[in-house]
Amino acid sequence: MPTVHLISGLPCSGKTTYAHHLHAECDSILFSLDRWLITVFGKYDLAKVGHEEHVRRVLACRELIWSQCLEWLRRSVDVILDDGFFLRENRVQAIESATEAGATTTIHLVDTPVSVIQTRLRSRNATLPRHNFAIDPATLLSFVELFERPSDDEGATLLVSSVSERG
Repeated sequence: MPTVHLISGLPCSGKTTYAHHLHAECDSILFSLDRWLITVFGKYDLAKVGHEEHVRRVLACRELIWSQCLEWLRRSVDVILDDGFFLRENRVQAIESATEAGATTTIHLVDTPVSVIQTRLRSRNATLPRHNFAIDPATLLSFVELFERPSDDEGATLLVSSVSERG
């Protein structure tokens, strides 16, 4: 039975690195939300485009990604979604969709202290990789407030990868 792997965590927590390591370990296909967002909409300033417009773009890309995921799941290939999955309702919806497609789901929480994230973010913003968004400190703090930590009662296996203060 194929598995949908939901990679959850804050920006700069190490989600994409974690997703690439997981992808190398299992027969899977990897979908990174930021890559899709930047490919479809170009790089944009999250604060300037506004929360509602950013969410609209995220939902549009998730719909496109999920249509591709279904094909891979039908072929019994694991799917890795490097998305962030900040909100419980988004995780539960993905878990329900995976179940309908005949797959199991694992949530991988990349749990990194905000102090480490802030240091990483400054470095990343200074030499912004191609498929990453610049995120200002205020936007990061709004994401910290928005983030709903995954729990064992969401209908999926929960794995936590903790990053120390040393990062």
